[in-house]
Amino acid sequence: MLILGMHRSGTSAFARGMQALGVYLGANFLEARPDNPTGYWEDKEICQLNERVLETLGLKWTDNSSIQPDWNMPAMARLRYSAAQYLQENFMTHPLWGFKDPRTIRLLPFWQTVMHSLVTDECYLLAIRNPLSVAASLFQRQSMDAVTAHKLWLAYVVPHLGRLADRRFVVSDYDLMLERPEAEFQRIASELDIQLDDSNQAELHVYARDFLDSKLRHNVFGEMDFDPDQNPLSREAYLWLRQLATGEIANNSARFWSAWGRIQRSVEDLLRQPAM
Repeated sequence: MLILGMHRSGTSAFARGMQALGVYLGANFLEARPDNPTGYWEDKEICQLNERVLETLGLKWTDNSSIQPDWNMPAMARLRYSAAQYLQENFMTHPLWGFKDPRTIRLLPFWQTVMHSLVTDECYLLAIRNPLSVAASLFQRQSMDAVTAHKLWLAYVVPHLGRLADRRFVVSDYDLMLERPEAEFQRIASELDIQLDDSNQAELHVYARDFLDSKLRHNVFGEMDFDPDQNPLSREAYLWLRQLATGEIANNSARFWSAWGRIQRSVEDLLRQPAM
């Protein structure tokens, strides 16, 4: 399974929770840092592969321009081979496995091609967080201005979501998960057909009791905190995704996908505009 989400959206907490559910995430994690003291739960080689894909595209993780690459270029084919070989040797020996790196959602066409070549039944967890919180966190960490942060959030979250439409996927909101972690991960397991035994339930309880710390969440914003005139697209996209996270609408809702298609077209137009 692939754990997807924009940077600063709680993906590390979600990854650790999926490990409690029995998902193997690798054995060579990035080290914890001051901005993420409980660890990233990201496999180093997966992160390096994503950096190499971005470098091949001439991008950095902070670039918020539209990506329209030739995914079949020879350099990309070599990276797909490396990725498939690495997953086959280091992950696929486990019955339930996955990985997390925020760059993955930006590069989803690459990874879906890799998964297809491995003939694996992939599923997805999309972790979302209010883009106001993401923007505030990015400002605190690296002084990224709010306009750039919201555009980056859109560049990550919106363009490739439609590629999940015919796959098993679940959306979970970071703030809601922190309010009721055990119930939320039980919902995630149910949506993704992950069978839980007594050991998983015990691990999940330990995770909720000992790992999660709401004090590490420095920014919390609600729906009413948006200025619709300043951030109309990120607000609309987030509120639609939140309806999926709360179960107000189903993943296969025609109403959702119709609205998302309109949002995607608007975002693509925005991403094609030159930086100011």
